[in-house]
Amino acid sequence: MLPDFASVNPETKREALAFLDSLDDARVIAGGTDLLVDMKRGESCGNVVDIMNVKELKRLSVNDGKIIIGSTVTHAAISKTVILNDMAQSLSVACGWVGSPQIRNMGTIGGNLVNASPAADSIPPLLIHDAILSIESKDGMREEALEDFIIAPYETSLRPRELLASVCIKGLPGYREGYRRAAKRAAWAISRLSVAWAISEDDDHFVDVRLAIGSCTPMPFRPRDVEEFLKGREKNDPVIREAVEIVAEEIRRISGDRPSFVYKMPVVKDLVQKALRG
Repeated sequence: MLPDFASVNPETKREALAFLDSLDDARVIAGGTDLLVDMKRGESCGNVVDIMNVKELKRLSVNDGKIIIGSTVTHAAISKTVILNDMAQSLSVACGWVGSPQIRNMGTIGGNLVNASPAADSIPPLLIHDAILSIESKDGMREEALEDFIIAPYETSLRPRELLASVCIKGLPGYREGYRRAAKRAAWAISRLSVAWAISEDDDHFVDVRLAIGSCTPMPFRPRDVEEFLKGREKNDPVIREAVEIVAEEIRRISGDRPSFVYKMPVVKDLVQKALRG
Protein backbone atom coordinates (compact mmCIF):
# COMPACT_ATOMS: atom_id res chain seq x y z
CA MET A 1 0.00 0.00 0.00
CA LEU A 2 1.17 3.49 -0.82
CA PRO A 3 0.93 6.21 1.85
CA ASP A 4 -1.58 8.99 1.30
CA PHE A 5 -0.33 11.95 -0.72
CA ALA A 6 -1.65 14.75 -2.91
CA SER A 7 -0.65 14.90 -6.58
CA VAL A 8 -0.46 17.81 -9.01
CA ASN A 9 0.15 17.62 -12.76
CA PRO A 10 1.69 20.80 -14.17
CA GLU A 11 1.75 21.25 -17.95
CA THR A 12 4.58 23.79 -18.12
CA LYS A 13 7.95 24.08 -16.44
CA ARG A 14 6.89 27.37 -14.92
CA GLU A 15 3.90 25.69 -13.28
CA ALA A 16 6.07 22.84 -12.00
CA LEU A 17 8.53 25.24 -10.38
CA ALA A 18 5.66 27.21 -8.84
CA PHE A 19 4.21 24.04 -7.31
CA LEU A 20 7.61 23.02 -5.93
CA ASP A 21 8.00 26.47 -4.40
CA SER A 22 4.56 26.60 -2.79
CA LEU A 23 3.98 23.03 -1.63
CA ASP A 24 5.45 21.63 1.56
CA ASP A 25 7.12 18.22 1.59
CA ALA A 26 6.96 17.93 -2.21
CA ARG A 27 8.71 15.31 -4.36
CA VAL A 28 9.04 15.25 -8.12
CA ILE A 29 7.83 12.23 -10.05
CA ALA A 30 8.35 11.46 -13.75
CA GLY A 31 8.27 7.78 -14.68
CA GLY A 32 7.90 6.84 -11.03
CA THR A 33 10.10 3.74 -11.28
CA ASP A 34 12.18 4.84 -8.28
CA LEU A 35 9.93 7.04 -6.14
CA LEU A 36 6.95 4.68 -6.09
CA VAL A 37 9.19 1.79 -5.06
CA ASP A 38 10.60 3.91 -2.24
CA MET A 39 7.11 4.84 -1.10
CA LYS A 40 6.05 1.19 -1.04
CA ARG A 41 9.00 0.57 1.26
CA GLY A 42 7.72 3.13 3.72
CA GLU A 43 9.05 6.50 2.56
CA SER A 44 6.39 9.18 2.49
CA CYS A 45 5.84 12.70 1.20
CA GLY A 46 2.86 14.99 1.43
CA ASN A 47 2.81 16.13 -2.19
CA VAL A 48 3.91 14.70 -5.52
CA VAL A 49 4.60 16.95 -8.53
CA ASP A 50 4.17 14.82 -11.66
CA ILE A 51 6.21 16.43 -14.46
CA MET A 52 5.62 13.90 -17.26
CA ASN A 53 3.21 16.24 -19.07
CA VAL A 54 5.72 19.12 -19.17
CA LYS A 55 6.71 19.30 -22.85
CA GLU A 56 9.76 21.51 -22.21
CA LEU A 57 11.35 18.67 -20.26
CA LYS A 58 10.85 16.10 -23.05
CA ARG A 59 13.01 17.81 -25.65
CA LEU A 60 16.15 16.35 -27.16
CA SER A 61 18.22 18.65 -29.38
CA VAL A 62 21.70 19.01 -30.88
CA ASN A 63 23.53 22.31 -31.32
CA ASP A 64 27.23 22.82 -32.18
CA GLY A 65 28.16 19.32 -31.09
CA LYS A 66 26.32 19.60 -27.78
CA ILE A 67 23.37 17.37 -27.01
CA ILE A 68 20.64 18.64 -24.70
CA ILE A 69 18.48 15.93 -23.16
CA GLY A 70 15.38 16.95 -21.21
CA SER A 71 15.08 15.33 -17.82
CA THR A 72 11.91 13.39 -18.72
CA VAL A 73 13.28 11.83 -21.90
CA THR A 74 12.91 8.08 -21.36
CA HIS A 75 15.62 5.46 -21.56
CA ALA A 76 13.79 3.87 -24.48
CA ALA A 77 13.79 7.14 -26.42
CA ILE A 78 17.51 7.66 -25.79
CA SER A 79 18.38 4.12 -26.88
CA LYS A 80 16.46 4.54 -30.14
CA THR A 81 17.55 8.07 -31.13
CA VAL A 82 19.83 7.85 -34.18
CA ILE A 83 21.80 11.03 -33.44
CA LEU A 84 22.67 9.75 -29.98
CA ASN A 85 23.84 6.44 -31.39
CA ASP A 86 26.17 8.44 -33.66
CA MET A 87 27.44 11.03 -31.15
CA ALA A 88 27.13 9.25 -27.78
CA GLN A 89 26.94 5.56 -28.52
CA SER A 90 27.87 4.49 -24.99
CA LEU A 91 24.82 6.29 -23.58
CA SER A 92 22.55 4.83 -26.25
CA VAL A 93 23.76 1.31 -25.49
CA ALA A 94 23.55 1.77 -21.71
CA CYS A 95 19.99 3.09 -21.80
CA GLY A 96 19.04 0.04 -23.86
CA TRP A 97 20.10 -2.16 -20.94
CA VAL A 98 18.11 -0.38 -18.21
CA GLY A 99 15.66 -2.73 -16.51
CA SER A 100 12.91 -4.24 -18.63
CA PRO A 101 11.15 -2.82 -21.71
CA GLN A 102 8.42 -1.49 -19.42
CA ILE A 103 10.96 0.28 -17.21
CA ARG A 104 12.77 1.74 -20.22
CA ASN A 105 9.49 3.11 -21.56
CA MET A 106 8.64 4.79 -18.24
CA GLY A 107 11.96 5.52 -16.55
CA THR A 108 13.63 8.84 -17.36
CA ILE A 109 17.21 10.06 -17.57
CA GLY A 110 16.50 12.69 -14.91
CA GLY A 111 15.03 10.16 -12.51
CA ASN A 112 18.06 7.89 -12.97
CA LEU A 113 20.40 10.76 -12.06
CA VAL A 114 18.42 12.06 -9.10
CA ASN A 115 18.12 8.53 -7.67
CA ALA A 116 21.94 8.33 -7.87
CA SER A 117 22.24 4.57 -7.59
CA PRO A 118 25.84 3.29 -7.78
CA ALA A 119 24.54 0.76 -10.33
CA ALA A 120 22.75 3.29 -12.59
CA ASP A 121 23.50 2.37 -16.20
CA SER A 122 23.25 5.91 -17.56
CA ILE A 123 25.80 7.53 -15.24
CA PRO A 124 29.13 6.09 -16.54
CA PRO A 125 28.41 7.11 -20.17
CA LEU A 126 27.33 10.58 -19.05
CA LEU A 127 30.57 10.94 -17.08
CA ILE A 128 32.76 10.24 -20.10
CA HIS A 129 30.77 12.86 -22.01
CA ASP A 130 31.39 15.52 -19.31
CA ALA A 131 27.69 15.89 -18.53
CA ILE A 132 26.53 19.25 -17.21
CA LEU A 133 23.15 19.42 -15.48
CA SER A 134 20.77 22.37 -15.63
CA ILE A 135 18.95 22.71 -12.32
CA GLU A 136 16.10 25.19 -11.89
CA SER A 137 13.96 26.65 -9.17
CA LYS A 138 11.58 29.59 -8.99
CA ASP A 139 14.58 31.72 -7.99
CA GLY A 140 16.66 30.90 -11.06
CA MET A 141 18.89 28.37 -12.78
CA ARG A 142 22.27 26.88 -11.96
CA GLU A 143 24.55 24.43 -13.73
CA GLU A 144 26.55 21.65 -12.14
CA ALA A 145 28.85 18.93 -13.44
CA LEU A 146 27.50 15.43 -12.95
CA GLU A 147 30.72 14.53 -11.09
CA ASP A 148 29.81 17.14 -8.46
CA PHE A 149 26.05 16.49 -8.47
CA ILE A 150 26.28 12.97 -7.02
CA ILE A 151 27.78 13.36 -3.57
CA ALA A 152 27.12 9.90 -2.06
CA PRO A 153 25.21 6.73 -2.94
CA TYR A 154 21.56 7.73 -3.49
CA GLU A 155 22.38 11.33 -2.53
CA THR A 156 22.77 14.41 -4.73
CA SER A 157 23.29 18.13 -4.34
CA LEU A 158 19.71 18.83 -5.47
CA ARG A 159 18.15 21.26 -3.01
CA PRO A 160 14.56 21.43 -1.81
CA ARG A 161 12.27 23.10 -4.37
CA GLU A 162 14.76 22.50 -7.21
CA LEU A 163 14.10 20.60 -10.43
CA LEU A 164 16.60 18.85 -12.69
CA ALA A 165 15.59 20.30 -16.05
CA SER A 166 18.09 18.93 -18.57
CA VAL A 167 21.43 17.26 -19.22
CA CYS A 168 24.01 18.63 -21.64
CA ILE A 169 26.73 16.38 -23.06
CA LYS A 170 29.46 16.81 -25.66
CA GLY A 171 29.37 14.62 -28.73
CA LEU A 172 32.59 12.72 -29.41
CA PRO A 173 32.76 12.22 -33.18
CA GLY A 174 35.60 9.96 -34.28
CA TYR A 175 35.83 8.20 -30.90
CA ARG A 176 35.33 4.47 -30.47
CA GLU A 177 32.62 4.20 -27.84
CA GLY A 178 30.89 1.49 -25.91
CA TYR A 179 29.35 0.23 -22.69
CA ARG A 180 29.57 -3.19 -21.10
CA ARG A 181 28.24 -4.51 -17.85
CA ALA A 182 28.05 -7.65 -15.78
CA ALA A 183 24.74 -8.64 -14.19
CA LYS A 184 23.10 -11.75 -12.80
CA ARG A 185 20.95 -11.93 -15.92
CA ALA A 186 21.30 -10.41 -19.37
CA ALA A 187 18.18 -8.30 -18.80
CA TRP A 188 15.76 -7.35 -16.02
CA ALA A 189 18.69 -6.98 -13.60
CA ILE A 190 20.83 -4.21 -12.16
CA SER A 191 24.49 -3.93 -13.09
CA ARG A 192 27.00 -5.58 -10.78
CA LEU A 193 29.88 -3.98 -12.70
CA SER A 194 29.94 -1.62 -15.65
CA VAL A 195 32.45 0.18 -17.85
CA ALA A 196 31.81 2.97 -20.34
CA TRP A 197 34.50 4.17 -22.70
CA ALA A 198 35.24 6.65 -25.47
CA ILE A 199 38.64 6.22 -27.12
CA SER A 200 40.40 8.22 -29.83
CA GLU A 201 43.29 6.43 -31.56
CA ASP A 202 45.79 7.25 -34.28
CA ASP A 203 48.42 5.02 -35.85
CA ASP A 204 48.15 2.39 -33.09
CA HIS A 205 48.53 4.99 -30.34
CA PHE A 206 46.02 6.21 -27.78
CA VAL A 207 45.24 9.88 -28.39
CA ASP A 208 42.53 10.37 -25.77
CA VAL A 209 40.94 7.78 -23.49
CA ARG A 210 37.84 8.34 -21.38
CA LEU A 211 36.74 5.61 -18.99
CA ALA A 212 34.04 5.44 -16.34
CA ILE A 213 33.52 2.60 -13.88
CA GLY A 214 30.15 1.85 -12.29
CA SER A 215 28.70 -0.46 -9.64
CA CYS A 216 31.89 -1.47 -7.79
CA THR A 217 32.54 1.78 -5.87
CA PRO A 218 30.12 3.91 -3.82
CA MET A 219 29.72 6.22 -6.82
CA PRO A 220 30.55 5.73 -10.50
CA PHE A 221 33.83 7.47 -11.31
CA ARG A 222 36.38 8.24 -14.00
CA PRO A 223 39.88 6.86 -13.31
CA ARG A 224 41.70 10.02 -14.32
CA ASP A 225 45.16 8.59 -13.56
CA VAL A 226 44.80 5.88 -16.18
CA GLU A 227 43.32 8.31 -18.70
CA GLU A 228 46.41 10.49 -18.31
CA PHE A 229 48.73 7.46 -18.37
CA LEU A 230 47.36 6.29 -21.73
CA LYS A 231 47.67 9.60 -23.61
CA GLY A 232 50.12 9.18 -26.46
CA ARG A 233 51.01 5.60 -25.47
CA GLU A 234 51.38 2.84 -28.00
CA LYS A 235 48.42 0.49 -28.05
CA ASN A 236 50.03 -2.80 -27.05
CA ASP A 237 49.53 -5.54 -24.46
CA PRO A 238 52.09 -4.31 -21.86
CA VAL A 239 50.58 -0.80 -21.85
CA ILE A 240 47.04 -2.15 -21.60
CA ARG A 241 47.98 -4.52 -18.76
CA GLU A 242 49.55 -1.66 -16.82
CA ALA A 243 46.50 0.53 -17.42
CA VAL A 244 44.22 -2.22 -16.13
CA GLU A 245 46.26 -2.48 -12.92
CA ILE A 246 46.07 1.28 -12.41
CA VAL A 247 42.26 1.06 -12.64
CA ALA A 248 42.22 -1.79 -10.11
CA GLU A 249 44.36 0.16 -7.65
CA GLU A 250 42.12 3.20 -8.00
CA ILE A 251 39.06 1.07 -7.19
CA ARG A 252 40.82 -0.32 -4.11
CA ARG A 253 41.83 3.18 -3.03
CA ILE A 254 38.23 4.38 -3.21
CA SER A 255 36.46 1.34 -1.74
CA GLY A 256 39.08 -0.50 0.28
CA ASP A 257 39.87 -4.15 -0.35
CA ARG A 258 36.38 -5.61 -0.04
CA PRO A 259 35.70 -9.36 0.19
CA SER A 260 33.55 -9.11 -2.96
CA PHE A 261 36.59 -8.04 -4.96
CA VAL A 262 37.72 -11.68 -5.05
CA TYR A 263 35.22 -12.19 -7.87
CA LYS A 264 34.52 -8.59 -8.91
CA MET A 265 38.07 -7.45 -9.65
CA PRO A 266 38.85 -10.08 -12.31
CA VAL A 267 35.61 -9.15 -14.07
CA VAL A 268 36.23 -5.40 -14.05
CA LYS A 269 39.81 -5.97 -15.25
CA ASP A 270 38.47 -8.01 -18.13
CA LEU A 271 35.90 -5.35 -19.05
CA VAL A 272 38.54 -2.58 -19.05
CA GLN A 273 40.98 -4.71 -21.02
CA LYS A 274 38.39 -5.45 -23.71
CA ALA A 275 37.42 -1.79 -23.89
CA LEU A 276 41.02 -0.71 -24.46
CA ARG A 277 41.80 -3.40 -27.00
CA GLY A 278 38.64 -2.70 -29.00
